[in-house]
Amino acid sequence: MKKSQRKTPIEQSDEIFEKNLVKAAETMISLLNSRDERVRMSATNYVIEKITSRPIILVVDRYNHLKRST
Repeated sequence: MKKSQRKTPIEQSDEIFEKNLVKAAETMISLLNSRDERVRMSATNYVIEKITSRPIILVVDRYNHLKRST
């Protein structure tokens, strides 16, 4: 009998995301429409990483504005 391996938090969140795709999409849309630039950038970052499977680095300039660096 095999021991079941514990899933990482990322694997667990991906599983929840896949099971509740409609709710996840609605939540993501609301985050992309946020007034807060940081929330929008985080949501954008998540979408890009999910599609491309490549990490995106968020950079904050001296004026506290977020920029994407690839």
